[in-house]
Amino acid sequence: FYEESGDLGIALDAGVKIFGGWSRAHAQRSLSVFARGQYGFSDIEYPLFSSLEYDKFEAIVLRNAGNDWLRANFRDAMATSLMHGADIEIQAFRPVAAYLNGDYWGLYNVREKINEHFLDSKINVSKSEINLLEKDGEVIQGSADSYNELLDFINDNSLSVQANFDYVSSLIDVDNFIAYQVAQIYFDNGDWPGNNIKFWNSPETKWRWILFDTDFGWGLGSEVAYETDTLSVALDPDGKAWPNPPWSTFLLRHMLENTHFRDKFINNFADSFNDRFMSENVISHIESIQSLFEPEITKHYERWGDEYLNESTPSFGVWEDYIEVIKRFANNRVGFLRNHIERYFNLSGTFALGIKTNDLGAGQVQLNSLSLTESVWEGIYFNDVPVVLNAVASEGYVFSHWSGDIESTSWTIELNVSSDKNIEAVFLPVTN
Repeated sequence: FYEESGDLGIALDAGVKIFGGWSRAHAQRSLSVFARGQYGFSDIEYPLFSSLEYDKFEAIVLRNAGNDWLRANFRDAMATSLMHGADIEIQAFRPVAAYLNGDYWGLYNVREKINEHFLDSKINVSKSEINLLEKDGEVIQGSADSYNELLDFINDNSLSVQANFDYVSSLIDVDNFIAYQVAQIYFDNGDWPGNNIKFWNSPETKWRWILFDTDFGWGLGSEVAYETDTLSVALDPDGKAWPNPPWSTFLLRHMLENTHFRDKFINNFADSFNDRFMSENVISHIESIQSLFEPEITKHYERWGDEYLNESTPSFGVWEDYIEVIKRFANNRVGFLRNHIERYFNLSGTFALGIKTNDLGAGQVQLNSLSLTESVWEGIYFNDVPVVLNAVASEGYVFSHWSGDIESTSWTIELNVSSDKNIEAVFLPVTN
C-alpha cells in the first residue's frame, strides 16, 4: 500500500479471495484481503482511514463499487459516509488505484470488512460473544435464538401497549434502528429491505443495524427515483419476494404501533431534512467525495469500459452525467419524501419553526436530536407531531425563559402545534 506521495505505507503477505454477490459478474471483481498469522501478520496495522481512531484491521475489502461500477463509482461510499455521526455502524472508505502482478486493475474503494473484528473496533465488545445476523435472522456468527424470541414476542404482543414496547426497547437500540431506517428510506435503496441487512448484539449491547451496500439508491435505477415512495415499500405488509417480503418490513410495521416511537420516527426524518439531508449539505458532501475519485476515473474507464460496456470507452463527461443524477436526487428528494410521510401518517401538513438564542456563548437549544449551533435557526416540522426543545446552559450561565410565541420558564418544553412558531431561548449570567 502506497500513499499518494509514493511512500510505502505497509506491505504484507495476506489471504485474498473474491468478494461480493451480483458484483462478481463484473470483470473487475471485488476482493477481500485477510491478515493471517500463518502468513506472518495477524492484523493489517496501518492508519488506512484518517476518519478512524483505530488502525488495526483483521480484514479489508477492495470493493469495485457494486451496482455503481462504471457509473459514479462512489454511491455507497458517499451515502454511508453521509451518515457519519448518526449512531449507525458504517464502513470507512478510501479510493485507491490497484495493480495486480504489476497490471493496472483500476479504481477500488478500500472498505472495512463487516465482521466481529469490525464491531469490536467500533464498539469495543468481546468478539466471541457477538451475535451477527443477516437478512431474516440468518447466522453469520453466534446464535439467532434471542432474536427469534424477540420476533415471537412482537408477533404475539401489541406494541401499542407501552409495557410491551418498553420490553422491546430494552432489547433493540431504538435510536440506531430509527436512524438506519430513515437513511435507507431517504436513499431509496432499491436492494433493500429484503436484502443487504446485517444486525448484531452482544451481552452488553442491544440489537443494532449496520448500514452498508447502498449503491442501488440515489437514482441508480431511474433518473426520477427521488419521487419513489420508499416509505410505503419499507412498510408494505405483503411485499414482493424481492425487494420487500413481509419479514423484511415486520419490525418497523410493529414498532410503529407505538405512538411514542411513531413520533420519534417522524421527527428523525424532520430533523434530518432540516440538517443532514438539506440539499446544500448533501451536494457539498457529494462534491467532496467526487473530488477524491476525479483524478483516477478516466484511467479506470479506459481500463474497463470497452470490456464491460461493449462500446466505446465512456468519457469523463459521461461520469459527470452520472453524478448529475445523484445531485438531482439530492436536490429533489426531501420535498417528495416529506409528502410521502404526510400521506402515509395522515398528517395535516407542516409548520415552520424559528428558534433564536440570545447568546450562543451562554447556552444552546437541543431540538429533538439536533443541537442548534446558530443564534437564529429555522426548520420545517410536521403538524401535530410533538417536538421537544431543551435549553442547555453553558458553565457560568443559567436558563431564564422562553419568549415569543411560546412563553415558559421550564428548560424543557414540548410543542404540539399546527401553525408557524417563533421562539427565543434566553440565558443569563449566574449571579452570586
